[in-house]
Parts: sequence; C-alpha cells; structure tokens
Amino acid sequence: MTAAVLGLLALGCARPGAGDGDAAPLPSASASAPVVTASVPPDEAGDAAGPPGDGAPHQAENNGWKERHDLTAEEKRAGDALAAHIRPKLAALREAGDFQPASARKALLDLGLRPDDVGVSEMRQPPGAVFEVRFPEAGCVIGDVRPERVLVEVTGTSPEFGCLEPYTH
Repeated sequence: MTAAVLGLLALGCARPGAGDGDAAPLPSASASAPVVTASVPPDEAGDAAGPPGDGAPHQAENNGWKERHDLTAEEKRAGDALAAHIRPKLAALREAGDFQPASARKALLDLGLRPDDVGVSEMRQPPGAVFEVRFPEAGCVIGDVRPERVLVEVTGTSPEFGCLEPYTH
C-alpha cells in the first residue's frame, strides 16, 4: 500500500486540491509577501503592448520596399496635368472596347511622351492593360484600362521597383 501511495505522489495525482473539488489549493510561498505592481503611464503602455491585431511584428519593415517618394506640390501639379491628358485617350480606348496593351501604348505615345517613360503590360484578369508613365523627377502616372473602368493615379516612384509594383502571385 505504501508503494502505491508513493507512486501516486510521484505522479502528482494525490496532491491536495488537484481537482477533487473539496480541498482548497495549497497556499503559495509568495502569498504572505506584499504584491508590488508598477504603473505605466498611458502614453507608454501602448508601446509595450505591441501592434494591435494579428499583424506580423515586422509588417512595416517587410513592406518597406513598397514605400514611395512623397511628391512635392510642384510634382503633384505636373502629375495631375499629365493625368488630365492621359485619361481621355484611355477612355476612348475603353469606349471602343480596345483593351490591348499595344493600343494603350500607342495612345500614350501619341501624346508626345518619350518611349522610355512609358510602360504598358497586359492585365492578368480581367482583360485590360496596365500602364505607367514616369515624369521628372520622381513621379508616376499609373493605372489601367479595362471593360468596367479607366483608372489614372498620380504617385511617387519607389526606389525598389519604380512606378508599378511587381506582380507577386
């Protein structure tokens, strides 16, 4: 019998308060010691908690390559003026039902843009063309032409990829 009791004690099954419902748990050694808590000012508490939600802890670092040049007011005005010339040409292609990259490139070059500043590629889904037009010093007019819309945006370049973010899937 003694061997059975020692065996149960060794396995931890005979400890008082181990789930039998009737016994109180054993007091801990620190129960008599005073509890000391440190208070953190509210503005510092948020930093210690980390980012909210389920995001990766290095989300900002991992996506840093996507950061774009902030356009100055002058660059933004130049981009907006260029976008205003581009939009009607691409809208005409859309109305004609022409979503071919070659047609979009020709329409952009017909505006007098330098061939080295224009990039056009085929959209993967739906049918359409994706374009980029670079303008000095660090600006881009980007977008697409597809059956349901013409998208024209003015943005800054990225040191990693230029105007159009590479397709990754």
